[in-house]
Parts: sequence; C-alpha cells; structure tokens
Amino acid sequence: MSAEMTSPKRLEEVFNIVGANIIRLRTGAGMSQKELGTRAGVGRSTILAIESGKRCNLTNLVKIADALEVNPADLFLTNKDREEITYKTKLLIEKITEVLNLK
Repeated sequence: MSAEMTSPKRLEEVFNIVGANIIRLRTGAGMSQKELGTRAGVGRSTILAIESGKRCNLTNLVKIADALEVNPADLFLTNKDREEITYKTKLLIEKITEVLNLK
C-alpha cells in the first residue's frame, strides 16, 4: 500500500497501538515516563506525546524499544497479535514436550 493510500484514521490507529504498547511495557518494567525518556535519550514530553498517540519518528521508536529491551516491531503488535503469538508458543511447547517424552 502506498503512503498516499494510507488514511489518516489508519495512521491514528497505528500510533494509538504504539502508544498503548509503550505504556504497557514501560509500566510493566516499573519505569516512569521520565526514566524511559532518560534511558532512550529523548525528553519526557516525547514519551508523553507518543504514549498519547501522537505521531513520532522511527528513530525515537527504535530508541524507546531499545530502552525497553524489546524488538521495535513489538511496539506495533495489537492485543490480538500478542494472543495469537502466545497461543502458538503454547502449542509449540506442548509439541516439544510431547516429542521429548517419547524418547
């Protein structure tokens, strides 16, 4: 899909997903916005803006992902994506356990 075909509504949706993921990961790590900003080398106001669903650049997202110790792609996952990954991981673990028990 070309850039001009991407609707403003779709972009807003993606930025909201990214913001929500940063909040989830930051709070899960017990970090404040200020601490995440310091670790990422960006200002607290940048963290606040991104968490609020404002547009951001890829450079800052990579810095934030590195500070959170996650793959930058993880910032774009929806709840459904994470549930599917968890489900597939569980199935894989069950299969591995089954194979190991056969030996």
